[in-house]
Amino acid sequence: MEFTSVKKQQWSEIKEIYMEAFPKCERKPFFLLRQSIKRKKAVLAVAEEGNQLLGFTVFVVYKDMVMIDYLAVSSKIRSRGTGSRILEHICGQFPDKKIVLLIERVDDMAENCQQRTARRRFYLKNGFTSSGIFITGAGGDMEVLNYGGTVSQEEYMDLQRYALGKLFFRLSRIQLAEV
Repeated sequence: MEFTSVKKQQWSEIKEIYMEAFPKCERKPFFLLRQSIKRKKAVLAVAEEGNQLLGFTVFVVYKDMVMIDYLAVSSKIRSRGTGSRILEHICGQFPDKKIVLLIERVDDMAENCQQRTARRRFYLKNGFTSSGIFITGAGGDMEVLNYGGTVSQEEYMDLQRYALGKLFFRLSRIQLAEV
């Protein structure tokens, strides 16, 4: 597996994977995601083998933290260790930084409860731990996981403000939730 910058001809396939991998409430408008990457606020790393796009990750580096905003693997090759190798690559790239990501909060009443539980188990298996921080907002009820150190609530909210910018942070309605 090789990690590269996005090639112009890969954008349509990335969008396809992005649209199928994330529920609508968790997706930013795709043009905003591209704009954030173009302005170098976010980084897109593409995982490929030969000429086959396996998956990608979008992450934001801020102070002593890295936020994995999106990690997606093509549905054609899921459950083959690709996601774990992408995480290993990102974590290895930033050994001195705290790495954070959001997952849907596990909820026994949720329609996709099994998916949420499997996703959480995947990240825990790959060395992430719960930060004990839960947020709510336009994307739903989420849990913050971390790797390489624990972020505080203030650090996490500061990171979100940076990543989204003032306007989109307000529109996201992100706020700390009760545990």
